[in-house]
Amino acid sequence: MLIGLMQGIGIFYYWTWFIWPFVLIFSLVYSIASLVKDEKASIKPALLASISLLIILAGITGPLMSP
Repeated sequence: MLIGLMQGIGIFYYWTWFIWPFVLIFSLVYSIASLVKDEKASIKPALLASISLLIILAGITGPLMSP
């Protein structure tokens, strides 16, 4: 079941591959900067960075999981 989900995320990555590196970098930098500035840090940019990393890794490993 989870392998099928990863394959679905991988197919989604193939169609939107140009967006996810930028989403990962900008959200990761924003979350680190908000922690350093000592503002009220939000978990949303860190979650967005982790989701974008998941999508990137699913796209990379997707061809290896083909039946």
